[in-house]
Parts: sequence; structure tokens; C-alpha cells
Amino acid sequence: MSKQLKIAIVDDHPLYMIGTRMAMMPFYDLNLIRTFSSGKQFLESISDFMPDIVLLDIVMPEMNGLQVSEKLKSDYPDVKILILSAETEEDTVLKAVEIGVNGFISKSSHPNEIHNAIETIVDGANYYGCDIALILKEVTTDKKVRDDMFSERELEIIRYCADGMMSKEIAEKLCISARTVEGHKFNIFRKMGISNTAELIKYSIKNGIVRL
Repeated sequence: MSKQLKIAIVDDHPLYMIGTRMAMMPFYDLNLIRTFSSGKQFLESISDFMPDIVLLDIVMPEMNGLQVSEKLKSDYPDVKILILSAETEEDTVLKAVEIGVNGFISKSSHPNEIHNAIETIVDGANYYGCDIALILKEVTTDKKVRDDMFSERELEIIRYCADGMMSKEIAEKLCISARTVEGHKFNIFRKMGISNTAELIKYSIKNGIVRL
């Protein structure tokens, strides 16, 4: 039986949009999958159809996918975002990560990978396709950021956070208390000049501390 998950597909190419919807048929209830031909149309309709996750193209008229992502993160932070685009230039990928999208895969991806990405994201972790991960790995580490800014324990916690683990899970993994983990995270946030785990993940990817 398909999962009861509300999915929005936003793409200005009708054939691709319809094809993506049909490819989801083995996994999800098609009655809960809506399609939108532009980011503007999607945002205007969101009060009538609030999705759990949106599959979002980048290059679209009126509002591109990055602009839509920024609006969603600002006004509807609970909506998960999976970028599904042929536009995979380094600047675009990094901007999407900085905005805080939950995943990014190429339009050339197999339907099974789209399904895997959706499941990973709704379970609380991030998902990047192989080609996107390769782009992120090749980004040069900022010279001002060095691993020796952080202790070995802090680096462990950074990497577990990037894997989507909560403080309690990290504590169990490292055989320390959750309160100790929170103390380490406070120090990590202070060193990075950030305030939450989402920013930690973006900072760590951008500066080469975490390799996907």
C-alpha cells in the first residue's frame, strides 16, 4: 500500500512533471500528489494544499526554484524541499545548500532514486545525488577554516549532526550524556558563529569539514 504523503511537483515542463508524478505511482497515493507549472502558482495554492515535501525545479519563469526555496524556508519551514533539476552548476548547488534545502538530485536520476531521496528526507535526513555530492566534495575549503579549530570530539559531533543524528543518538554513540553533547554543540555553534544545526550542516559542507 502506498504511503499517505502529500507531495507537490513544481516544474514548467509539463511532460517531465506528469512523468515524475506517474513514476511515483508504485510508492505513493496519486490523489495526494499535485503538480504546479510555476513556483508562483505553487505558492499561491499552498494554503489549499500544504505538502509534506515539494519536488522543485530550478529554472522556471517568474520565480526560480531557489527563490521559491527561500520563501518556503522563511514562511513554511516544515515543508521539506527536494531540488530536482538539470541545473547542477556549482554555484547553484552551493546556493541551494546555503538556503537549507533538504536534498538535491539531477533530473537524470532514476525514479527509484527520487523515491529514496523522498523517504530519506521525510525521515529527517538530507539527501544529495552522487553527482551533486561530487560537486560539494570538490569545493575548495575556505583557508580561514581549519579542522584544528575544533577538538576531535567536536569534529565527531559535527559529522554525526550532518548525518541527521539527534543529541540523544550522538550521546549513545559516543557513550556520553546528552547534556555533554549539547555543551559541545554550544561551543561548536559559538566557533562557527551560528545558532542551529541546519546552519551547522551548511557551514560544514561549504567549508569542507563534512564530506558527503
